[in-house]
Amino acid sequence: MRAVSVAGIGLFCPGGIGAEGAVGGRPGEVPGFRARAYVVERKNLKLMSRAVKLGVSAIATALGDSAGWDEVPAERRGMFVGSTPIGGEMADLIPALETATGEDGQLDLGRFAREGYHLIHPLWLVKGLSNNVLGFASATYDFQGVNNNYCDGPASGEHALTEGWAAVAEGRADVVVAGAADSWIGLEALVPGQRVGEGAAFFVLRPARTEDRWILEPGEGRPLPDERDVLGTLGASQTVVGLARALLRGELPSFTGAGQALRFR
Repeated sequence: MRAVSVAGIGLFCPGGIGAEGAVGGRPGEVPGFRARAYVVERKNLKLMSRAVKLGVSAIATALGDSAGWDEVPAERRGMFVGSTPIGGEMADLIPALETATGEDGQLDLGRFAREGYHLIHPLWLVKGLSNNVLGFASATYDFQGVNNNYCDGPASGEHALTEGWAAVAEGRADVVVAGAADSWIGLEALVPGQRVGEGAAFFVLRPARTEDRWILEPGEGRPLPDERDVLGTLGASQTVVGLARALLRGELPSFTGAGQALRFR
């Protein structure tokens, strides 16, 4: 087993972007986020949901924080992503739903089929496919090695980071990007009584180097604080956003994913 270090972090959360996002915050959107500043292939923006834009941007930032990743052969680059398969933006469905809703407030499915469908953009479902972050980012940065996508609620990011660590530790990859992205803005009805937010955090993992700031290894340490009261519900990105914030604050938390306890030191 090889020692694994963290070579770069990309953090986007309601507290801010990068180190600015490590302290404070409030439920809601990532302040000042403009996907055009981070997405290399801008023509792809129209195919991305908000969560996908955040994820691809966080990966771009993490790789930008990690020198030498592009010297690794493409087939030795791995990517592990946590996400939630929600679909496109919910607001895009409103015209179709309004058209199919009667004066009594009831949705008429027949009318929805006859008059509503053509009001929905044909790419609505495609924009929200669960593996879009993985697909767009791996194509942009030529990651051809081991990869996986996890859709398991808040545990999604934990699984992605744990499996990414294992891929490097076991020698199946020489650089891995692992993390999660999600946005629950506009979906408050799905989590009644909870405040919601959005966020993405990705880590660049590689065989340990002396210049890298953090080591990720098996073991338990300081538990990760629950920041839902601060940032709101972040779905698949909840844990990894918390981990990134803690590291950038100088803390060394631990977590458990896929049955494996890991800690930073």
